[in-house]
Amino acid sequence: MKKSIACIVALFAFGIANATAEEMAVPPSQYITARVPYLAWTGFYVGINGGYAWGNSSVAFTGNDPAALAGTCGGGGVPKGQCINSVDFRRDGAVAGGQFGFNWEVNSHWLVGAEADYQWSNLDGSVSSAFRLGNVGATNMVASQTVDSFGTVRARAGVLLAPPLLLYGTGGFAFGQVHENLNVPAVATKGLVAGGFSYACTIGTSCFAGSASQTLFGWSAGAGAEYAITTNLIFRTELLYVHLSAPTVTATATAVTGATAPAAIVAGFSPVYFAVMRAGLNYRF
Repeated sequence: MKKSIACIVALFAFGIANATAEEMAVPPSQYITARVPYLAWTGFYVGINGGYAWGNSSVAFTGNDPAALAGTCGGGGVPKGQCINSVDFRRDGAVAGGQFGFNWEVNSHWLVGAEADYQWSNLDGSVSSAFRLGNVGATNMVASQTVDSFGTVRARAGVLLAPPLLLYGTGGFAFGQVHENLNVPAVATKGLVAGGFSYACTIGTSCFAGSASQTLFGWSAGAGAEYAITTNLIFRTELLYVHLSAPTVTATATAVTGATAPAAIVAGFSPVYFAVMRAGLNYRF
């Protein structure tokens, strides 16, 4: 009887030991090899970015009154005036700024959200168009344009290819602060009067000059990728296209003859458009 009881106790203890060993071995193994089903992306974020922007533009020039028309395409004066040709030019430069937004993870594969950003930029370009100004001679219309800053407010939608990797598309509203300068150097001390307007040039100075600083509006669209380095720190790269409206600037005669109004030449720029390649870091709250 005592032997039977001893055998039962021994078998029971052996079973408990085996069960305990199995329970201790399996959970650590599962903990190490099991995949995290998804990384939570929902929430607000704020970040910084930097990159490079580039784009082409063009500008056309038109006399705005009888004197400016006579001195250019009207062929007035000796030597006769000559039209100012339209010209193309390139703008490029560095950009840097910040962004903030909100992501909502619809499910483990799809994400939507909204983002706003603001960029300081040195996106500039200039061009010179040679022509003859009536009664003055061969000179140039020198034009420059600089995008001083810009920003966007955009919707975003993306696909989560893996827990830390997001690919997205984006599009929305854009605005920018754009500055232009115009200048026509005087190569002789002469002038021209027509229809109550005139210009009087003095050699070594500007015969016509003008500038403008405008806030332009438009749209933007692009695509990018984000990678979660940690649950809060997210690296991103993005290619964005920005398209703003077309500015108009006037170069006015710096001096006139008698009781006449100053002549003026209007410069019509093409829409301000450019591409932005940038990288940045976001912190998700």
